[in-house]
Amino acid sequence: MYLSIFILLLGGLALFLMGMQHLSSSVRKLAGNHIREMLNSFTKNKVVALVFGIIFTVLFQSSSAASVVIVGFVDAGLIVFSQTLPILLGTGIGTTITAQIISFKIGHFALLAVALGFFVGTFGQRKMQPWGYLVMGLGLLFYGMQLMSESMIPLRDNAVVKQWLESANNPFLGLLVGLLVTAIIQSSAAFIGLLITLLTSHLLNFDQCLPMIIGANIGTTVTALVSSINASHKAIKVALVNTLFRVLAGVVFLMILPFWKESTWVITSEGEGARAIANAHTLFNLGMVILMFPLIGLIARKFEKLQFKRKVNPTVQLKYLNSDAVAVAGVITPILRKELLEMGQLVAEMLKHCMEPFFNRSMEAVDKIRDMEEKVDTYREEINQFLVRSHRDITIDSWSDEAFRQLHIMNELEQVADIISVSIMHHGEEWLKKDIEFSELGKAELASYHEKSMKQLNRALSLIEHNDFSKAHHLKLKYRKYAYMAFDLEMHHYKRLFVDKTTSPESGKVHMELINHLRMINSRATNFGRIILLDEELSRDVSSDSITE
Repeated sequence: MYLSIFILLLGGLALFLMGMQHLSSSVRKLAGNHIREMLNSFTKNKVVALVFGIIFTVLFQSSSAASVVIVGFVDAGLIVFSQTLPILLGTGIGTTITAQIISFKIGHFALLAVALGFFVGTFGQRKMQPWGYLVMGLGLLFYGMQLMSESMIPLRDNAVVKQWLESANNPFLGLLVGLLVTAIIQSSAAFIGLLITLLTSHLLNFDQCLPMIIGANIGTTVTALVSSINASHKAIKVALVNTLFRVLAGVVFLMILPFWKESTWVITSEGEGARAIANAHTLFNLGMVILMFPLIGLIARKFEKLQFKRKVNPTVQLKYLNSDAVAVAGVITPILRKELLEMGQLVAEMLKHCMEPFFNRSMEAVDKIRDMEEKVDTYREEINQFLVRSHRDITIDSWSDEAFRQLHIMNELEQVADIISVSIMHHGEEWLKKDIEFSELGKAELASYHEKSMKQLNRALSLIEHNDFSKAHHLKLKYRKYAYMAFDLEMHHYKRLFVDKTTSPESGKVHMELINHLRMINSRATNFGRIILLDEELSRDVSSDSITE
């Protein structure tokens, strides 16, 4: 008996979570690129930011997932720390909407909704497909609830279960259960669904459910806390504030449990247990907003002063991109831009140390650069996978120009890293095996041209963040200047080799190879600007064609 109950309960929960997933993805597709516009406009005012938090959580059908994405937004610099506080409060209210929906008794129509939604989503017009999958998601959600409810029926008169549930009269134990289960399934809405099932099956009473609701609201912060472990200090602060809001509200509501209970029944019809759970959940989150909203400014100032000491993780891990961020249309590009900047800084560090084997006879520098090149390759693989996932549901023709530009920049960065780690370091290893040196003048020329190459790469990296036409043009002019400089250095080198005879043929060959590799790096870096100039020229051509027509 227990096995069949467990299978039915687990299957119902799986369908419930699948329904939430379909509901969330459908709503996000319907929202399209408007999320980025909302992010820019809604975060300027605290009240409006609160509303944005509600809408944002409705899109994700999970305050846990919404909080993780907000942590990523702060880490990527899309919003500042103080702007997140009202959004986080809004996520609490947003998650109550799902609880309110599932509290209605419409399970009998669930399979009809699944069928209609499937056929519209699969065979309907393209613009109607997200609506179809939205209805199917709702159907799966309610059918999952119905299965969970049916699984509980045999347990109503079970003496062992009754005895175990009596121990749940302890509010602190109930809070802990709510916290742990919500942390495991990463959805407070799903746990509220379980509570509704337990209450309507007469396995729990309403008094036992209230502390569990508090635990569920605290448990929903665990996902954001975990996601902030490898994030910036600001992102850690966001996750901690999110937890603080819910813990403080939980303490207050534990102290006023009788008042909370009475207030819930004031707005709930007698005998409507499911609606009572949903309403209690809503009152908790509204109460949290009322308690914490006036303190937003004070909490922001206190947390701004906090500093954290953290160990640097030597392995490469994408800081800003995550599976939840992938789902948010319109914010992929700025977050990806941040990852490319991280990758670019790593390549710039490789370029900075690439002359050490020749100037300081350092084998350690060779090993260090090879390690950094492996990290650059990891960045490329991770970013490639991210782009594939984020554009999985759209055709290649629908990719944005910015996505192609970023792919181009990523490939150029990898090419620069390969020139340094393969070509230059090959010469470095051979150099260290031999007892040869550059002439003082040759060494000075190499150092000067190396410095010019570092400046060119840094100019190129600045274009990742801002597609500035004038800076791109300046980058191209500098490349022309450095190309002529490389030609002059070649002439000076041959003069020393054949006329002054101050350079050995062996060191002279390496000298010329290094100048050529640095010139190639300058060319790769200049390609960052060339693609911006090309886009600008194409835009002008299109504009002139429109005027002519």
